[in-house]
Amino acid sequence: MDSIALNKAADSPDHSGDRDLARRCASGDERAFREVFETHEPRLRKLIYRNLGSREDAEELAATTIQRFWRTAHRFRGTCSLKAFLTRIALNLCRDAGRKRRQPLPIERPESTDHNPLADQIRQGLLDLEREDRELLSLYYLEEWEYNEICDSLGITYDVLRTRLVRARKRLRVIVEKQFE
Repeated sequence: MDSIALNKAADSPDHSGDRDLARRCASGDERAFREVFETHEPRLRKLIYRNLGSREDAEELAATTIQRFWRTAHRFRGTCSLKAFLTRIALNLCRDAGRKRRQPLPIERPESTDHNPLADQIRQGLLDLEREDRELLSLYYLEEWEYNEICDSLGITYDVLRTRLVRARKRLRVIVEKQFE
C-alpha cells in the first residue's frame, strides 16, 4: 500500500518556467511583469480579501504584492512555484496589515453567490477564525491547493499542515455551531 506522505524526489515539479519569468522581471521586462500581474493578481486579491475582509485592502495589497515581487524578482530561486512565492508575500503583507491595525476594522460581509444559510455561516465563521486558521482553510478549500503547494507557500512540513488543518476545521465547526444556537 502506498503512503500518502509526500515523496519529495518523485513530486518535485519543474519550476523552470517560473524562474525564467522571474529572471525576465528582474531584467525589467514589462511584458513579463504584465504576465505575472494578469495571471496572479485576481487570485491574490481574493486570497487577501478572504483573510482581511476588506475589498479596498485586498486591491491595495494585491498590487503591493506584485510590486514587491517586481522589485525582488532576482531573489526568486525557483525552489517553489511562483504562485506559492507570491502567496507567501501576500500573506506576509496581510500579517503586517493586521499588526498595524490597533482595533480590527469592521469586516465586510462577503457577497453570497448562493442563498444557502449554512454557506453564509461558514463564510462568516472563516472571518471569525484566527488568521493562521483562515489562511490554511482558504488555501485548501477555497483556493483548492494541494498539500505540497500549501507547505511550500507557508514553509511548513506535511505533518504540521495536516495537524493544523484538523485543528482549524474543529475551530470553524465550533464557531458555526455557536451561530446555530
